Amino acid sequence: MHKILKISFIVFAVFFTKISSAGVWDSGNNYWNDNWELKYQQWAATEWKEDFFLNKVNRPAYFGIPHDCADAVYLMRAVFSYENKLPFKIHYLNKKNKYINNNMSNWDKSPADQRFRQFALFMIDRVGTRSLPVDSFPIALSQIKAGDLYVEPGTHSYSITGITETGVTVLMNSTTPASPKRMIKLYSYPFFIPHDPVGMTDGYRRFKWPRNIDKPAQQQPGFSNEQYVVAQKTGLNYVPFTDVISKKLQRRAEPLEEKTMRLMHSLCSFAKERVNYVNDGLKQLNKIRAQGRQCMNAKEYDYYSTPSRDKRLYRFFQEVQKIAYEGGKMEEDKVNGQILARSIFHPDLPEGLLAELDSFCGLAIYPNDNTKHINLRQMWERLEKGTVSSDPHAPFDNRWGLSPQRFVGSCKTY
Repeated sequence: MHKILKISFIVFAVFFTKISSAGVWDSGNNYWNDNWELKYQQWAATEWKEDFFLNKVNRPAYFGIPHDCADAVYLMRAVFSYENKLPFKIHYLNKKNKYINNNMSNWDKSPADQRFRQFALFMIDRVGTRSLPVDSFPIALSQIKAGDLYVEPGTHSYSITGITETGVTVLMNSTTPASPKRMIKLYSYPFFIPHDPVGMTDGYRRFKWPRNIDKPAQQQPGFSNEQYVVAQKTGLNYVPFTDVISKKLQRRAEPLEEKTMRLMHSLCSFAKERVNYVNDGLKQLNKIRAQGRQCMNAKEYDYYSTPSRDKRLYRFFQEVQKIAYEGGKMEEDKVNGQILARSIFHPDLPEGLLAELDSFCGLAIYPNDNTKHINLRQMWERLEKGTVSSDPHAPFDNRWGLSPQRFVGSCKTY
């Protein structure tokens, strides 16, 4: 009888130990391979939508999870791994030989259906655009697929969810600061060019498989340094570089008019992103000043300042300006992509064209009045004059260049 009780206790102890170290999800004997990558590509193209974290009815497990740009990229991979019981393993940001994976036992006492949420909240505080390079590797431009990513370390990242017939990437991205919100979908190339041919930390990339997580990029299946070679050959020029990508991926050619409209829509989207960044910064400034603090700290300044974004927006305007005049003389009674593009830059325009530009892309910059807006022409004029401030301490008028005087602040910048 004593022996039977002892055996029962051992069985119970083993069973209890398994329960108490269940991990976030059990991947069993599953592992990543080419077949699972194909399924991941199909899932990313069909399921990764703007409202993924706001759909309480269809996706209650993910509802309200906050995210910024890098968080969203990691979450896409983590959600698919979780739903298909595949292993997931990435690095802690700035911590060597330390990992975040699906076998972590931090939340064993929590109900199984809540562990992923807790895991996600834990993960997003420990990753960023600077950790993405060590968890991914660069790929050939002709191999860009849904499920891949683009990263500019320290600045921004995108998930790729498809390729159009003309070879343009379909992008999904989030913004800082991390919060539960809709992601932004763009039919555009990331407005960056891979420029790190030695470290290969930026550019178009694919996640490493967990079993290969510590192998260098050159040893990853599918590795290629082609994009850095192409970028250097095109002089790090955005349009020639993306033209190469288009030709490698397209199933049909992209006519000039279609290309111009694509760039115009992308420019509008990038400009509208700035509205959100600036409004969030102004809210934070009002909040800290209500608390008696006049200046943002380094972390807040990093979140709410917009120097790199404003520089990219200015460069995007320049690229649109180039293509606006590629088509030669056009009929003045027809309003198309090139006419709209020229209306941003041309010295004198008929009132009707300004109205068309207003209708095409009105930037509702005024937080408390959605009826008032500025257009792309007005945005360009202010960027070119240098009156638009990237400093989150600047007043509203200076943030948008409404004041003729440049902002000179007294708070520390970082």
